Amino acid sequence: MTERPGPVIPDTQLPTVTIIIVNHNGRKFLPVCLGSLKELDYPAEKLEVIMVDNASTDDSVPYVQTEFPRVKVLTLDKNYGFCKPNNEGAGAAAGQFLVFLNNDSEVSRDWLRELVRPALADKDIVSCACKMLYFDRRNTINTAGGKITIVGGGFYRGYGDSDGALYSNPGYTGFGSGAGVLVSKDFFLEAGGFDEDYFAACEEQDLGWRAWLYGYKVAYAPAAVMYHMESGTFGSRSNADPFKVYLNTRNRLYNMLKNLDVWNLIRSKLISACFNFYRFCAYLVNGNFRSAGAVCRAYYDFALNLGKMLPKRRAVQKKRRRSDAELYKLGVIATFKESLAEERRLSRLAGKQFFSAGKQL
Repeated sequence: MTERPGPVIPDTQLPTVTIIIVNHNGRKFLPVCLGSLKELDYPAEKLEVIMVDNASTDDSVPYVQTEFPRVKVLTLDKNYGFCKPNNEGAGAAAGQFLVFLNNDSEVSRDWLRELVRPALADKDIVSCACKMLYFDRRNTINTAGGKITIVGGGFYRGYGDSDGALYSNPGYTGFGSGAGVLVSKDFFLEAGGFDEDYFAACEEQDLGWRAWLYGYKVAYAPAAVMYHMESGTFGSRSNADPFKVYLNTRNRLYNMLKNLDVWNLIRSKLISACFNFYRFCAYLVNGNFRSAGAVCRAYYDFALNLGKMLPKRRAVQKKRRRSDAELYKLGVIATFKESLAEERRLSRLAGKQFFSAGKQL
C-alpha cells in the first residue's frame, strides 16, 4: 500500500540530484539497479549517476561502461567498504542533493520525484527516507524510516511487517537507511560526510543523528518506493555474522561517544555494556565463538581509537542545536521501553527463514 502522491512537481522546480552507488563485485545486481534508474521519471539533465567501484575483480566496471555509458564510474584501489566510497562520490557530485543507493535494489518510476518532495517543501529538511520494500517479498517492509537507540544504533520502522496504512503517512523520522536515502549535499559536506573510521554499519544513524542535533530535520516519504534485497552483497540477513557483529558493536560505541550528552553517554554505556555482555554470553552458549570474539574485538578497537573519536565528539557537540531531551520528545531517539520491545520483536522475527538467510537474484 502506497500513499497517494501529491501534485506533480514541475520539472523546472526539481533540484539536481546525484545518485551514488557503491559497488564491489556486484555485477549480477547492476542490470536491475541501473536499469530501473534508467526508467526514472526525472529530467535527464538534472540527474547524475555515479558508481564508485571498490576494486571489483568481476566485470562490473566494463559492463557499466558498455551498457550504461551515462553512468560515471570512479574506481578505487581496494575495497574501502561503504563510507569512504560514498564520500568520494559526494566529492565528485554535481547535484544539489545526493542519494546513496545500494546496488542490490530497484527503484519505482516516480521514486526520486517523491523522495525530493519533502525537502522542497521545507528548507530545514536535509534528508529524506523512502519506503523500502523487500525485492523478493514486495508487500513486506524492509524499512519505513527509523529510530535511533540509546545504545548508539537504531531500528528500522516496520521491519518485517506487511505494508499498509500505518506506513503510508509522511512525517519525520530519526534517520534514513543508507540503502536508499536522500541528503542535501551542503549538509553532508557540513557534517563531514560519513565517518570513514566506521568502514560500514551505523553510519546512517550517525548521519541522521547529526542532522537532528544540528537543528535540521529528516523526513519520511512513503510515496517514494524502492525494493531492496538487504545484504545482497553481504551474503546474509543474519546479524550474527561475525563481521557484522564487530562493525555494529564498535560503531554503536562510536555513535554514543560522538552524539550523546554527558549524562546520557554514561547511561548508554552502562546499558550497552549489559546488552553486549548478554549477546557475548548468548553467542558462547550457541557455540558461535567467532561472533563472541567479535564483540571483544569491537571493544578493544573502540578503546584503541579513543584518541581519534574524542576530537570528533568535541566537533559534533560544538555544533549541537538540540538537546537529547528534545530528541526524545520529537521521537528521534527511542525510549528504553520502545527499544526493548523492538529487540524482542526482532528476536522472534529472526527465527523465520526469510529473515535469517540472504536471498539472491
